[in-house]
Amino acid sequence: MDWTEYGEYGNGNSKTVDKLLVEFCYFFGYLYDYANEQVESALGRIECWTFTPPITPAAKVNRRMKQTRHTMYIAEPLISRKNVAEDRRHGDEIQLRFQQASTDQMDGHLSYLYDVILFELAERMESGYSYNVDMDSLAGCFEHVRQMYQDDDDDEQLLEYPSDRYIRKHGLNEAEYIKGYILSLDGGCYAHFPYNVQVFEGDDSSDDSSDDDDPYGDNEYYSYNNESSESNYGSDYIVLHGFYGNQVQEFLEWYAYEVPREYHDEIAALIQGLRDDYWCNRGSGGTWNGLPNGMRGATKFSANHNDNKRDRAALRQRENEDAERRQREQEEEEERREVERREQERIWREEQRAREAREEAIRQRNDRIATYMDCLERSLMSSVDRDGKVESQRQTLQDELQQHYCDWDLEVHLFGSFASGLSSKTSDADFTVYYFEHDIKELASSLKQIGYQDVSAITNARVPIVSFYNPEYDISCDINIDEPMGVINSKLIHTYRKIDDRFLTLWFAIKQIAKRHNILSGSTGYLSSYALTMMLIVFLQDVTEPAILPRLQQQSYRMTDREVDGWDCSFDRNWSNYRTYGSDNNRSVGQLLVDFCYHYGYTFHYASQEVNPCLGRIKSRSFSPPARSRRDKRPKDWPICILDPFITGRNVAGNCHRNAVDGIQECFRSACDSLKNGDINRAFRR
Repeated sequence: MDWTEYGEYGNGNSKTVDKLLVEFCYFFGYLYDYANEQVESALGRIECWTFTPPITPAAKVNRRMKQTRHTMYIAEPLISRKNVAEDRRHGDEIQLRFQQASTDQMDGHLSYLYDVILFELAERMESGYSYNVDMDSLAGCFEHVRQMYQDDDDDEQLLEYPSDRYIRKHGLNEAEYIKGYILSLDGGCYAHFPYNVQVFEGDDSSDDSSDDDDPYGDNEYYSYNNESSESNYGSDYIVLHGFYGNQVQEFLEWYAYEVPREYHDEIAALIQGLRDDYWCNRGSGGTWNGLPNGMRGATKFSANHNDNKRDRAALRQRENEDAERRQREQEEEEERREVERREQERIWREEQRAREAREEAIRQRNDRIATYMDCLERSLMSSVDRDGKVESQRQTLQDELQQHYCDWDLEVHLFGSFASGLSSKTSDADFTVYYFEHDIKELASSLKQIGYQDVSAITNARVPIVSFYNPEYDISCDINIDEPMGVINSKLIHTYRKIDDRFLTLWFAIKQIAKRHNILSGSTGYLSSYALTMMLIVFLQDVTEPAILPRLQQQSYRMTDREVDGWDCSFDRNWSNYRTYGSDNNRSVGQLLVDFCYHYGYTFHYASQEVNPCLGRIKSRSFSPPARSRRDKRPKDWPICILDPFITGRNVAGNCHRNAVDGIQECFRSACDSLKNGDINRAFRR
């Protein structure tokens, strides 16, 4: 046999001896099945066992003895059925040694690191350009990595794959050995690099004629910090080219998916160390971030960054799959639509019938409530005859005081419920006297002299008053001195009352509920009748839809300008301008009562909202409470805020206690629930 006939047989495989040695150890260390495969030397291939071990002499004597068991079979090329490894019964130990040899010759993460180093250098060059990297600089790179491992071993051992001994043992930190390492790799790179990396021999001279040996043109030698390295013209070198198009993304995708995740943070830390302390530049660019081990790492190579990248890719894949699924579902949906449409129509008709039944039940309930409210109004409302007596009392009182003091400029004006039209059969008459030049005690003394009964002066109230009784008219009266704001307020309420007939019916019902639930007592920390009236007015202005009452203080082109005690008291006093204002709202007084109780029981936020009759709105609070006293500068506690329509910032419910406000809210909640259930007796506590 003439072996020269096969002299060029292996030329198609350009792998070096070192590379073949690596693959040889890897195959017999990890891929070869020692228990079930045999090496057929004669056939030149690996195949399943076909050889049956011979029977030993001892077995011939005792047929029950087992045949010889081999853990490895290598067929002799010339002698059939002969195992040249028949004495080697420790196949597991042989396999382990091949594994150790494979690991010893090719450490995984350093090989991946080598490809990443090439990427870092190539990315610093623009596409279409190339430059040379000498072996000394490349070996210096691994020397720096070795030093990082050695320093880490001396300190906190943050790196997981200490390889300083491996680098030193295999000389990767020396130019000659790194050159051999590159030559041992297929294409000059370990796994994935877009260009073949070739090693070129350097020229000892610096003459320009050496450029003829450079197959890529007039390129300079560069160290890793991109500085010209003319002193290394004699060193061997590799040529790197700038990346084109999507080569960068392809490399980073390979890194994210093919490089084992456990190497990512290690490589990221090593690359960042090279950038910071060896290359002194940003390499391929990008930011750095803190790694779980506390070291700085190049973000694009870190495990977390590439986890996110894979997650995003998986998300895009899922989105594409979802889009296809949605398309299928849409087609299926179109097939179901007609059936669903018919079913929805059937359900709608049933719901419509149920809705109509509920509305009819609510209408009947509201009618019953409205009937009761009408009866209540008639039973409580003051008679016309009594209203006339109050007016007569006012005129008589004015005449008597004028004659008593011989002061014909003195005037007595009516305010309160009789002036506003909200009086009941038990209401007191409220008067104020203008141009009275004496104090409240003098006024009380005068009334006694005139002949009124039960005269008493209350001097410590916010507004001092004199209470008295006139047996002629059977009316209890209160009178104060020079309080025109009460008169203006009464006229404002009177105007609102005249605009819509439902106002008075609602007022008597709400007042009766408040009275029966014991929340109508301004002197004991609950609501005054005046505060309750403001709540009703603003409810009819802002909560009802459409509005039933206008905002009389916001009608600038109709208002009568008037200033009282420095306050702007302008409003449109001609109620006939708005006689049909609330006609678009056809809700009955029964439904409006339910709505009122629901709003102030469940919707109104007592701690943060205000009832603002000047603006005719319920809104977030716009005024801060005043100080508690001259000495105590802390703000007053306003658990409820109902503003005066004219006096800016005055809370007419400022005396309400927090517990009282809880009771007010509970009153309206209870009344609302009872009215909704049609239980009028419970709502009004009859």
